[in-house]
Amino acid sequence: MELKYNSTLGEIVKPNDEPATQSELFEWMLENPGKEDSVKSDDSKMISDVIESLTVNRTPDSTVVEEGVETITEKV
Repeated sequence: MELKYNSTLGEIVKPNDEPATQSELFEWMLENPGKEDSVKSDDSKMISDVIESLTVNRTPDSTVVEEGVETITEKV
């Protein structure tokens, strides 16, 4: 089954520009599975580095923060 996106209609359509039904879309997905996601070992290291850089290890007003969670105790 051949489907395409029609930007004028904003829909996925058949070759004759008739909108595809939900069952036709499902059938197309079964016939055309995408590539499996693969994570390279370098990507895993990079992701870990980014997560660590975003994790709060210390705050300016304290020396110990448990598991990257900052607790605010001062009321304004």
